[in-house]
Amino acid sequence: MKGIDVSKHQGTVNWSHVKADGVKFAIIRAGYGKQASQKDAQFENNYAGCKSNGVPVGVYWYSYATTPDEARKEAAVCLSVIKGKTFEYPVYFDIEEPSVLAKGKAACTAIAKAFLETVEKAGYFVGIYSSKSHLESCFTEELRTRYAVWVAHYGVEKTTYHGQCGIWQKSSTGKVYGISGNVDVNECYVDYPAAIKKKGLNGFKTVQTAATAKPAQAKSWKKGQAVHIGSNVPLFANETTTTPAARLTAGTYYIYDGVPCKLGRYRITTTAANCGRTPVGKFVTGYVSWDNFK
Repeated sequence: MKGIDVSKHQGTVNWSHVKADGVKFAIIRAGYGKQASQKDAQFENNYAGCKSNGVPVGVYWYSYATTPDEARKEAAVCLSVIKGKTFEYPVYFDIEEPSVLAKGKAACTAIAKAFLETVEKAGYFVGIYSSKSHLESCFTEELRTRYAVWVAHYGVEKTTYHGQCGIWQKSSTGKVYGISGNVDVNECYVDYPAAIKKKGLNGFKTVQTAATAKPAQAKSWKKGQAVHIGSNVPLFANETTTTPAARLTAGTYYIYDGVPCKLGRYRITTTAANCGRTPVGKFVTGYVSWDNFK
């Protein structure tokens, strides 16, 4: 899907023209830094324009944090700015300041994790934004697997970013009807609106339907059955823990033994040949809720 990201630097955007130009989503800057006064000057206008024209929207917060504590302060301000609004796309932590990235992988990962955890605990679907090279060199693979990724990678036909990513920012010199001058253009590969609304995140309330209210055992998943799982789906270490051990990369997985576990979870594995094999710890990838299977 074609999308754009904007801030006050694009001035006043004509969102009806943007929608007419085929833009399917927008990521708008909510602000930057750790002061309430650093709210983006066009945030309210951009949010209202997206909503009134039916353009699904997410937000990003530009960071200057040099420590996890400063990142948590930025997160608190971000939450105060976006409170009471609904977002169909994630809340992204934009970390690209050279002096911060120069601190190295351990420091950058800790800073990003502090922001992401704070916003996630407040009920938001979160992600991280940076360039391809910095994502790969300044953040652990665990962090990049755990959260949604928005990668900037210009001058290529297709990004070669190593890892899962939901949005690729492909150019900073795009032209879109309704915006004067250049604008960042993006491609999205994940149905974030469906996932966010289903989970009742980003200001949306979970909608309970007859289908979602059924117990996990209502459908039988057989040993060896192939299931498709989307990206960023929670992977649990056992059948009862509430904190995911990781987030899955989108792909095809297999039902390990077909035995339903607590909380509607099944054990999955990566190949059909692994199904039922022991020791379990070697061949089971983890536990996934059945309603994530396709």
